Amino acid sequence: MYFPPAPFDLADAAECSDLVDMAYGMYDQWVQQNKPHTPLDLRWQPPQNSSYRFGEPIWGNSEVLLFRDWEPFALIAQQDDRAYVIFRGTETLEDWYKDAEIKQVSYEVPHVSNVGLVHEGFFDLYKSLRRSLLSQLNSLEGVRTLYITGHSLGAALAMVSTPDLLANAFTQHTPHVFQYNLAGPRACDPKLATFLNTGLAHIYRIVNSCDLVPEMPPSVYRGFAEKVLYEHVGYPVTFTAQYGDIPDNHAHHASYNYALKNPQQPHGL
Repeated sequence: MYFPPAPFDLADAAECSDLVDMAYGMYDQWVQQNKPHTPLDLRWQPPQNSSYRFGEPIWGNSEVLLFRDWEPFALIAQQDDRAYVIFRGTETLEDWYKDAEIKQVSYEVPHVSNVGLVHEGFFDLYKSLRRSLLSQLNSLEGVRTLYITGHSLGAALAMVSTPDLLANAFTQHTPHVFQYNLAGPRACDPKLATFLNTGLAHIYRIVNSCDLVPEMPPSVYRGFAEKVLYEHVGYPVTFTAQYGDIPDNHAHHASYNYALKNPQQPHGL
């Protein structure tokens, strides 16, 4: 792996990836408990002996077709003066439907408008969880640095959340903001990508060149009435590691987390 200059930090990227593992672990606990329908019914146990303070799991609603179920998608963590927003990736059939809703809509949240177009499915999902996310973030004290991270769908949510968090989180001060997104699909049109790439956040896009998911949606495709353009966000941090098949090349822990922990030999032995 080849890394960009500072302020990129490999240790921070690996730490964010470890936290994404914890978000997937939260989802696994939800499944093991037979997918309770409300946050009050989920008995989530953070990792033992963790040095982080976690908020409650943050739920989102896919609202596709006949599905109206809420799912835990995100976590907030704090360690000293560092806060973390952590998103897990695609797991359920409802999540796959949101991935496929590739129509673009205007990015509009309070205090952010006219910044470009965004993937409809990702944005709808983010809007369903943003209130809880902001509430937990704005309850934290002493935060000087904010890290936003996620894998796959979670990386898309990290991208989509960033304009909102820059405008509406920690409104009394502006922390340093870093985003480490892993295996992220395209989520933004060129205008929104430029807005993010030239903004206050340092954004790094970590990608396995053997992974097909970051190539979706296509950068150019013909919609019902006009040509639709998608563009990646962030400084690319690329590695090439073949793990044997399409799902393995995209896997978070066995591919991306492993590569960040073994940058000299990301493909293993």
